[in-house]
Amino acid sequence: MPVPRSASGAAARGAASTAYDRRPPLRALLAESAVIPAIRDPATIDRAVAAHGRIIYLLCCNPENLDDLALRIEEAGKIAIVNVDLMGGFSRDRYALRYLAAHGVAGVISTHAETLRQAQALGLYVVQRTFLLDSAAMAHICSQLKTSTVDALEVLPAVAVPKLVAPVKAIAPEIPLVGGGLIANMAEIAALLDQGISAISTSDPQLWVP
Repeated sequence: MPVPRSASGAAARGAASTAYDRRPPLRALLAESAVIPAIRDPATIDRAVAAHGRIIYLLCCNPENLDDLALRIEEAGKIAIVNVDLMGGFSRDRYALRYLAAHGVAGVISTHAETLRQAQALGLYVVQRTFLLDSAAMAHICSQLKTSTVDALEVLPAVAVPKLVAPVKAIAPEIPLVGGGLIANMAEIAALLDQGISAISTSDPQLWVP
C-alpha cells in the first residue's frame, strides 16, 4: 500500500532535515535516468556507475558491502536507492533505515508502507514497489494513490505499466511511474518510455546505457 497522506506523514516530513528539504525531487532525477541500473551482483558496480543517469538501485547489499557500493556510487555523482526488502543481514526497522541513511544511501524501495513511512521521516527518497497482476490490483493501486506521498511508484512487470499511465496522471500526476521486470531489449524500453513511463529499472547490464 502506498504511504498515506496522514497527520503522521505530515509530521514525518516536518521532522526531515534541511538537506532533505533542499534535495531535488526524485522526478527530476528520473528525468535524467531513463534506464536505472539495478545491481544484483556487486561485481557489476563498474558498469552501473558508468551508465547514463543519476540513480542506481542496490538489490544485493548487506552490512559487509554497503559502504563500498554506496561510496562508489556517490563518487560517480549518483545516488544509491536500496531495495530494503532484498537486503541481507538487515531487518526493515528504523534502526536499519538509520544505518542506511548514515552510510550514503539516498533512498529506499519497499512494498511495505510502514517501512516507507519511517524512511520518509529520515529524509530518504521512498519508492513504493507494487505488482500489477490483474484489474483488481489496478483498482487497489489507484485507490491508494489518492492518499500517497511516495516519491515514485515502481510497478512490475514493466510491460503492464502503460495501463496505469492515464489513471496515475489523473489521480496523482506528481508521482512518476517506474517500470521493472520482463524487459528484454532497448526497443522494449523505448516503447515503454514513449507511452509515458518515467523510467525503467533493469538488472541486465547489457541494457545499462553508457
